[in-house]
Amino acid sequence: MHSQIVYLDNNATTRPFPEVVAAVTRSLESDWANPSSPHGFGQAAARTVALSREQVARLLGARAEQVVFTSGATEANEAVLRYHATLGATLITSTAEHPAVAGFYFRHMPQKVRTVPLDKSGRWRLEALESVLEAVSGPKLIAFAWANGETGVLQDLTGIKLMAQKYCAVCLIDASQAVGRVVFEADSVSYLTFSGHKLHGPKGIGILIQPGTVPQVEVLIGGGQERGLRGGTLNVSGIVGLGVACELRKRNLDSAIARMGRLRDSFEKQVIAAIPGVRVNGSDTQRVPNTASLTIQGVDGMALVARLEARGIICSQVSACSSGQPEPSRTLLAMGLSRDDAYASLRIAFAVDTKEDDVDFAAQTMVEEALFLREMMGGLV
Repeated sequence: MHSQIVYLDNNATTRPFPEVVAAVTRSLESDWANPSSPHGFGQAAARTVALSREQVARLLGARAEQVVFTSGATEANEAVLRYHATLGATLITSTAEHPAVAGFYFRHMPQKVRTVPLDKSGRWRLEALESVLEAVSGPKLIAFAWANGETGVLQDLTGIKLMAQKYCAVCLIDASQAVGRVVFEADSVSYLTFSGHKLHGPKGIGILIQPGTVPQVEVLIGGGQERGLRGGTLNVSGIVGLGVACELRKRNLDSAIARMGRLRDSFEKQVIAAIPGVRVNGSDTQRVPNTASLTIQGVDGMALVARLEARGIICSQVSACSSGQPEPSRTLLAMGLSRDDAYASLRIAFAVDTKEDDVDFAAQTMVEEALFLREMMGGLV
């Protein structure tokens, strides 16, 4: 009997590293002064924030002055969307994006939205993107998640950015599921956002990178913090935790990427070998190394997730922000899956500290439960 909980929902959130918890606790005890205050206590907190900003910038290949601290990617994305809406920009996105990436336009300016279809691998069709860009006049904002939170599929970042430059568009890249899972450097022509809790950092803290070549977005109007770009007293302890999480991943980025890839590949191979009719969504293109999206034909995905949880394995069907909705995954439908296959899908997301024997246990248990459910549902047709 496996006695421990096996947490495999790391695209929803990650367990904070012990070093992060310790750093946040120390900060709450010692860096509680307002970093905007001119006295010594405040300036000590300000120096702590500056160090954390450098740590974040190093992981992202950015300059420290480009990093604006926010409450998370959702706030940062919405600020960029709101600002470009005031410019009258047309939003170019896909129907498979997380609501945080394009939701503002869909809610308030649907007439200014143009969508790009996905191919069967889950990537934007670049020829369709070019057709949309050619047809749109005036300001243009291209908004997308670099790594899809359900499938792990990586968009063709280079191809999209080259297309944006060709047609004088600006990119908003949500890198929440990519940071710490791929090697990259922030560029000089795109907004970039991410949330710390996806990288074993605290919740309630994230960043917006604004290169000097793009219009500078004021995230919140307030007391002039963050160079006047995001008002409000800084969340020093959250910033410290984010900085430590970024520093830890920067030290072992290559080995972390390799380890997560080995865990995912081992899991997929075991499940595919034991269950007929399994599809790994996005397996024929580039993915982040920690994510497996499986379609197990003839199995109710929601029932399988529930049975796995009863045996101590935590995973999910879709994005945590959509998990309360009875509809199938929009991402999988956009990739061409039928509604039945989308309902028969689930997401497994590993972390760098996931144990090998937990992976084996999860694979074995999934095989047992999936075959049981398939038999109960009448077998594979």
